[in-house]
Parts: sequence; C-alpha cells; structure tokens
Amino acid sequence: MAHYTKACNALAGQKDYAMTQNKPKQDATRKTKPNIQHESPYFAAIDLGSNSFHMVVARVTDDKVEIIDREKQMVQIARGLQPSGSLDIESQERAISCLHRFSERLKNIPNSQIRVVGTKTLRSAKNSSKFLKAAELILGVKIQIVSGYEEARLVYAGLANTISKSEQRLVIDIGGGSTEFIIGSGLKPIRLESLPLGCVTYSEKHGFNKEGPTQVTVRSAYYSACNRLEQLRKNFIKTGWQIAYGTSGTMKAVAELLADKDGGAVITRQSLNELIKDTIDQGKIEASNVQKLRKDVLPAGLAILQAIFDQLQLDTIQIADATLKEGLIYDTLGRFCDRDVRIDTVNNLIHQYNIDQDQATRTSRCARDLWSQITGPNLEGISRSKILIWAAQLHEIGLNISHADYHRHGYYLLRHSDLAGFGRYEQYILANLVRLQRKKLSDKRFKDLGSSAREAFEPLLLCLRLAVLLHRRRENIDTEVRLHQNEGIYTLTFDENWLDSHPLTQAGLQQEQEHLSRIGITLSVE
Repeated sequence: MAHYTKACNALAGQKDYAMTQNKPKQDATRKTKPNIQHESPYFAAIDLGSNSFHMVVARVTDDKVEIIDREKQMVQIARGLQPSGSLDIESQERAISCLHRFSERLKNIPNSQIRVVGTKTLRSAKNSSKFLKAAELILGVKIQIVSGYEEARLVYAGLANTISKSEQRLVIDIGGGSTEFIIGSGLKPIRLESLPLGCVTYSEKHGFNKEGPTQVTVRSAYYSACNRLEQLRKNFIKTGWQIAYGTSGTMKAVAELLADKDGGAVITRQSLNELIKDTIDQGKIEASNVQKLRKDVLPAGLAILQAIFDQLQLDTIQIADATLKEGLIYDTLGRFCDRDVRIDTVNNLIHQYNIDQDQATRTSRCARDLWSQITGPNLEGISRSKILIWAAQLHEIGLNISHADYHRHGYYLLRHSDLAGFGRYEQYILANLVRLQRKKLSDKRFKDLGSSAREAFEPLLLCLRLAVLLHRRRENIDTEVRLHQNEGIYTLTFDENWLDSHPLTQAGLQQEQEHLSRIGITLSVE
C-alpha cells in the first residue's frame, strides 16, 4: 500500500536521465498538487515479458494505492524466437491463451486506466505485428512496445514508489530476454541501462536446454555475461550506490533456494557460488520444488547473476517485490494527476536542444486551436491533442544540428533517442509529424502507417503544417484563424483583407495547397 500523493509526485522526479543536467523552467500550467480525474478507482497493468506475463490490479481510494490482485503466467515467448527473428506459432498460442484469462479481470476497468507493455522479445520479433493485433483485440487496449531504456525506468518507478528509504540504490531486474540496471536516489533514476542478458535466451544460446547445467554451459554463459557487463561496469561503479536490490522472478527463486543460508530475503555472493557448484555437481535445482518452467531457465539465470555479482563487485543483493508492472501503475496515475513524465521529457528536450520557447509556444497554441475546430478518427493508443502539441513544441529541434533540412534532423533525434514515458509507436508518430511538417509530401512517406493510422494522422499533420507556416515570421499573428471541415475538404479562413496585407503568407498557403493535394488533402483558403 502506498500514498496516492506519492504516486502523483513520483513522476516529477523521473526525468529522462540523459537530460537532467540542465533543468528547464517549470511549465506554468503544471500543478503542484494532484488533480485527480479518473472514471474508476481501479487501474491495471500488464507486463508481456520474455519469460513471464504479469498482471496487477490496483485500487485507488482516498489518498492510497493498494494492489488488490496479481496474476502471473510463465509463457516464455522468448523460447519461440527463431534464428530468423520470427516468433513461432506455438509461443504465440501460449501467449494468446494467457491473455484470454487476463482479459476477464479487466472487465469494467476503463481502457484509459489499463496499460499493457511488451519488452525484449516483442521488441525483437520481426513478425510481432500480427500477434499484437490479436492480443489487442482480446485485451481491448493498445499494447505499447517499450525500449530497454523505458523498461528500466518503469522497473525503477515500481521499486522507488514502494520503498520508503531514499539512499542511492542499484536495482537489477533479470528477465527472460534482457536485464535492466538502474542507479537511483529516492524517486529519481540517475543511470539507466538495459543489456541483452536473459535467462530464457541464454538457456538456448549456451546449451542449457540440451546439456543442462554443466561446468561448460555455466562458464560459457558466465563469460558471455561478463563481456556484456563491460559496457556499464566502469560508469556504474563510478556512480556508486549504498544498497543493491533484485526485483525479478529469477532473483526471488534464487533467494528461496538459499533461504536456509540467507533467510530468503537476500542473496549473498558466497551462497550463490555454492548454489552454482551444487547445481552442477548434484543437480540441486532439478531436485528442488521450483516450478518446472523456472527450473529450465534458472541455471542460465544463475550464471548471469554470478557475472553481475563479480563485475559490479557486489556482496549482497536485497530482494524486492515491486517491478515494472507496479511502475506502470504509478506511471499511469501520474498521467491522471498532472505528473506526466512525457511533459518533463519534452521540456527537457526544449532546453537541451536550445529550442526557441516563444516560437514553440506560438506554434503549439495555433496547432491546438486549429485541431479543436475539426474532427478525425482516433489514433489507437495515442492522445491526438497531446502528440500534436508535443510535435509543435519540438518541431525546431533539428535546428540545433543544421538549418538545412532541420525537419529531417528532428525526425532522427526523436525517432532514435531514449524518450522517458514514450512507447515506441507513440515516438514513431511524434517523429513523423516533425519529419513531415514542411516541404513536399508524397504517398511513399505514409507507407509504414497503414490506412487507418494514416487517416487519423493526416488531420494532425495538416494542423501542424499550417501552424508552422503561419508563424514563419516568428511572431504572433493578428487575425483569427478558422479551420472548417466538410466532406473531406478543409477550408481555412482569415479576417477580411488580412491575406492581402501578408503576401508572403498568402504565397506560402498557395504552395501548401499544392503540397497537400499530392497526398489527397484538399485545402481551400478564404
């Protein structure tokens, strides 16, 4: 159980780690107290992990958050990832069967209060789109595929909101396909990293599935993990921490196996080394009461964990219950009480890339006003008004690189940066709005969107392009701008004689009509 106020305030501290060195001025519209606006007291989060699928349901009452239901299934979709990069039919069927069971518990919870994320395996699978569509149909909500960076941030959010201590801590989450490492203090992550160290993938890669835990397989996995850990070892040790936490099912299973030595709430280096030796020599894991599916992948997890202990010079890891799924609950609560971490990310980008804040404000206000006057299809899983405002605020981000083709530079920055709070699809839409804000348009630019997404995307793009064009002089415009939509035709209207006194804008709008016509949008200017 945790306080709701804490949940709302938590997101204020979870800035994009790479952007926290220069803090921008606080947005004047942000509130200092929670603004609670949700339909139901119930929230749900589902983590589609590479090893297990997890679901939690939380109830918000007065100022408290209480987890009232948990469900876990070891689906192990990472086992179904073929050398070709495709997810096999059997693993997809296991996953769909699990989600059918989960969906029953989601009934009567508003879609806006349900978050579902996919991690390493679904990030990697080349054919995941068909599976995701089927899964979304069952759950009734959009599934967000999150980056390793965002996965790490959510893991830390889950732990930080359920532990009262504020000392600097290291958090480690060993999953089926990746392992997340986070150093943070209080509610704020300081350093985030995700490495492709997974107990399911390592079981296959290093021969555990065929040969079992032998000296050869354990050493092979151990040295491979040590090699990966070299990427973060120096910087993490330099940053430092006072206490280390383990948050994954692998960590908990190891702690339970060592309960007679360490008490079940911690893992020590000495006990871990003894467990590995006993597993190789005597088959200790196979003889234990650990669940069968966990037994199959735990030896690889032990090798990864031993490498972590050695490379990060750990003696003890404390076991914690909360992880990504709890982080999703708190992140969702933040969006309902004006503590949306995505706003902080956008503000930090504005500051980091020296974006003209006055121009960003003018353009975003105009884009928002134009959008409020028309309608369009829903863009599944995305707030259209928010994504449009953020794209307008960030439309000049590429100027920091070069004035020539700055819209293309902006696309690259937004498409490939780690943006705290944004899912991959949401980031894709944001980047493409910035990419297509100016110059010529063609149908080939929309080939990856799909017909329904394109239909929802085009009205947003229209509003952004018009807002950018109307503010080329980098000053407020002294006319009311009205946008009307009727039977597929958009009509842009200004005060009488205003266009005659602004011939450059008039010429720009005439050219814009031609650009838009190439993708089937008809714009009339009056």
